[in-house]
Amino acid sequence: MKKAVALILLGIMFLSITPGVHTVKSASSIPSASITGSINLNLGDKVKLGPFEIEFVDTNVNMTQFFIKVRGPQGTASHLFRDGESWAYPSADNVYLNITVYKWIGHSTKAVLLEIRSPLQRIMGGKKLLVGESLTLPEGLPPIKVKLVSTSSTDATFSITLPYGETRTLVIEKGDGGGVSYRLDQDHYYANYLYLRVLNVTKGKSAVVDIYVPRVAATDFKIIRKGQEEKPPETPVQTVLVYNDILYTGEKLPVEINGTTYYISLRTVTPIGVSVEILRGKQSLGTMILNVGDLPKPVPETPLKLSVQEVEPDYHRAKVMVYAPAGAKVTPILRPANILVTIDAIPKEIMIDDNLVVTINVKNLGRGDAYDVNVAAPIPDDFELVSMTKSWTLKNFPAFTSMPALIYVLKPTKVGEFEIGRVIVTFYDDKSLETGKKRVVYSQPLTGVKVYAVPAIDVRGLAYNGTWASYVTAKVGDTVRLKFEIRASGNNPDFEFIKNATLVLDLPETLDGPKTVKVGTVRAGEAKTVGLDVKVIGENLTNVRAVLVYLDPLGNRHSLNLGNLVTINSIPPRVIIREVKVWPTPEELPEYVNRTLAQMENPQPLAEKLLEVSLRYLPERSNPWKPLAIFLLVLTLALAGVAYRYWDEAVKLREKLERRKQRRPGGLPKKEEELPEEIQNL
Repeated sequence: MKKAVALILLGIMFLSITPGVHTVKSASSIPSASITGSINLNLGDKVKLGPFEIEFVDTNVNMTQFFIKVRGPQGTASHLFRDGESWAYPSADNVYLNITVYKWIGHSTKAVLLEIRSPLQRIMGGKKLLVGESLTLPEGLPPIKVKLVSTSSTDATFSITLPYGETRTLVIEKGDGGGVSYRLDQDHYYANYLYLRVLNVTKGKSAVVDIYVPRVAATDFKIIRKGQEEKPPETPVQTVLVYNDILYTGEKLPVEINGTTYYISLRTVTPIGVSVEILRGKQSLGTMILNVGDLPKPVPETPLKLSVQEVEPDYHRAKVMVYAPAGAKVTPILRPANILVTIDAIPKEIMIDDNLVVTINVKNLGRGDAYDVNVAAPIPDDFELVSMTKSWTLKNFPAFTSMPALIYVLKPTKVGEFEIGRVIVTFYDDKSLETGKKRVVYSQPLTGVKVYAVPAIDVRGLAYNGTWASYVTAKVGDTVRLKFEIRASGNNPDFEFIKNATLVLDLPETLDGPKTVKVGTVRAGEAKTVGLDVKVIGENLTNVRAVLVYLDPLGNRHSLNLGNLVTINSIPPRVIIREVKVWPTPEELPEYVNRTLAQMENPQPLAEKLLEVSLRYLPERSNPWKPLAIFLLVLTLALAGVAYRYWDEAVKLREKLERRKQRRPGGLPKKEEELPEEIQNL
């Protein structure tokens, strides 16, 4: 059943590519090119496609395994197939041909059916065609003509003219692709030999396309039956490989043979081959086409043979093999390397606490390789190296390659605008190896790196209600003037500053006024004073707190909590009045002395002292009342002194009470029970 399905599929493929003018729409995926038509080989038969040869070598008795050998420019390889198995030549990572083998049914002899495919490769990318414009495939490919007939908003119509006179029409939608087949012989076609993929269309104007051909784009196809093959010409034994390396377009490789110098000049490079001009001295012997993978071709009128194994059209170069008689001398072409080094930092503006990430890119844009490449990064005085690496080395740096980005990190130690410096690259190339002197190249200096910082901010507040102070008293209904001084420290105002600063006030309900004050930009060493008026609308001990909101030099938002800046006391003072009896009157003094002495346990010492005082004021005559009078007088004076002292202390305590009623900033008046006992008793 499996074999029957395979035959049915091959039959459908054969019918689908029958020549004719028709419209094709294709899916968006890119298929492989494949040879359609029956390719059946008996044991010992071969099929040739350009330089590639596929031979059915052997099979087992019951025809379950098939030994197939493939010869090509990449060498000879063999594989033992099972029925329906596929295999890539020369490897799955480097596919030129993909071969599938089926057991041939309905045939009495030992035979197999082959399916041959080749992956498509892009030869033109992003090619823009105007409506009515046409192009022809590059030299080395069949001269197939592609013409853009028309475009709509969603698709493009192409006319494909094949070199043997047939014309096909392709209608391809944007984002899709379509291919046409190329006739190899009367029975076989190369399906999808030319494949177009439409990238974009502009209605009535143009289309942008990618153009693909098979990696094996040869159109020389032949099935050779056993015994019919002619022997290939033998390679002369007198030639040896004298050059197997890169040639660039425009270069001339000199080959000296017996005193005659021939020059091999690479003219053009296409995805499938090259054109080479041969000169004898200054005389041109003509131009020949070499397809990729072809066997070495003799050069007319010379003892040389040439082949090309690899092509790189993007770099205008190819790997050419030159065969010449033994003893021939090839003078190598010395190619200079062209090292381009750039240095950059993103971003170039940072804060003092940030790291500066510096990127170095090194490219070799020359045709020659560079050797022993050393890249040294600049480190200026006002920066510290954070990363571990400041230089890199590379043993070999091929032409048209780039180093991976080299990255290192610096940390600034001060603010300002800086020049980081230049990268230094030292290396050898083919020419400097001859002299033994290293070449040196420099990058442009990295300039304009700016380092900023936020200065230390100090904010002080004052209130005015007759005098400026951080603590003021006011009455309900008063208007109090507030002012705030914002001071920034530092030495470099161009790189140390804050901007778009605003003072946000926390006003309680007992104060009425603006809650924000615009400050603007404050630079290092600068002080700004802003003010506003608030109205007292309630009794309270009010602390005015604030937050400074600002942007740093790079526009990042910050806030600084300033706490309490000003205190306004709008609570009226409270006076406590108490009666204090200070001294007895002279009339009350005798009674007071008598009562005092009566209450004492031992009144005699006090009575004697009072008597001594009183006697000083009595006349010296005998009078029985004299001692008593003197005593009473002395007692009166003593009590008067005590009363005066008591009165003086009472006055001082009252003043102290008045001062305590004036509350200090940030505090609250003490409750009555917290006052000293002597004040409570006043």
